[in-house]
Amino acid sequence: MNVIISRRGFLKGAAMFSSIGLAPAFLAHTAESVSAEAAPIAGFKDGRILVVVQLGGGNDGLNTLAPWSDDAYYRARPTLGLKKERLIRITDDLAANDKLADLMKLYDKGQVGIVQGVGYPNPDRSHFRSMEIWHTASDSDEFLSRGWIGRYFDNCCSGTARPQAGVSLGKDRPQAFDGEKGVGVAFEDPMNFGWKPGRATDTAEKFEKINAASAKKNDTLDFLRHTTSNAIMSSYEVKEAAQRAGYGKNGQKPNAKDPLQTVAALIRGDLQTRIYYVSTGGFDTHANQLATQDGLLERFSQSIARFQQTLEADGNADRVVTMVFSEFGRRVGQNASGGTDHGTAAPMFVVGKNVKAGLHGAAPSLTDLDDGDLKYGVDFRSVYASILQDWFQASPEKILHHKHAPLPIIA
Repeated sequence: MNVIISRRGFLKGAAMFSSIGLAPAFLAHTAESVSAEAAPIAGFKDGRILVVVQLGGGNDGLNTLAPWSDDAYYRARPTLGLKKERLIRITDDLAANDKLADLMKLYDKGQVGIVQGVGYPNPDRSHFRSMEIWHTASDSDEFLSRGWIGRYFDNCCSGTARPQAGVSLGKDRPQAFDGEKGVGVAFEDPMNFGWKPGRATDTAEKFEKINAASAKKNDTLDFLRHTTSNAIMSSYEVKEAAQRAGYGKNGQKPNAKDPLQTVAALIRGDLQTRIYYVSTGGFDTHANQLATQDGLLERFSQSIARFQQTLEADGNADRVVTMVFSEFGRRVGQNASGGTDHGTAAPMFVVGKNVKAGLHGAAPSLTDLDDGDLKYGVDFRSVYASILQDWFQASPEKILHHKHAPLPIIA
């Protein structure tokens, strides 16, 4: 039968080992300094939180926000262009897909900023390379190993920040989290996150002995022990936050189909996380796009609306900004399969009570094209710069490595 030791039990054991001289200094210090409630993370402004939502596959921006007054749109998409009667009007020239009805209600409340024509110079149409560019905030001819969020953690978090300062709700840790400090973890279910001692040699007692100090100083082993204990305590903190949020009571489990509700629950449970990352796929609509994208956009829109509603009910709406992106848009013209192929510029959404609502940037021209593709008007790194400077009050240039003018998207 597996035994799961509690975080407080682990710390109590660490303190005991310290008192008889068996624990390394880092473990004794950790046991003494960690209180029942996690301390605020240095380097973050007022407990503010960023939620990043990735629409994986390359969402078609022209059928997300349709230039409904432009005949060129319907000429390029004779069967794929959205019928005017089903659109939600934003301006005389721009309208939203009606499947975004819940998102547009938030827009009407002043809680959604739409950044039009977002892209980057010399765009790459490979999913993997374009995603890498977005995750690392690199130029198209530049290859960086560290992610933009990881560099933010490296530059702005003190050494006391736990790995769960960044959390990705999914199986994979996004490249955006990669940094020197190793901040950022990934899990689908917070209740199942972490090390579970087992039988035989895989026990809590064996773990404590392995992490006991040796007579000889060994920097490598001390580093491994420090990393291991930090990871273990992080997993306990994640589980405790999930329990405070109500998971585990009467068999309640996170809804895997709506990870933003898990994010809202962990915020409610006071997990010391400042950047959450959520990814949803299926937007690579080369064929039969209308039905596929409609379904995806409707689920996305409803999920964002529920998320905001939950944040409001929990009293956390003022703390959270959500940024939505896709690695590229689609071609202007439809293809022979009733879909669209990989393109370039597309809109981004920034959602929250502290967002400057409305349209930002200009809609790209449908006639002044780059080999059949839209020309971008806003570099995506300007959106990052806005979040870093105006939400987290950090230096964008230090983190992004280049100067990108922030947009006025944070109120």
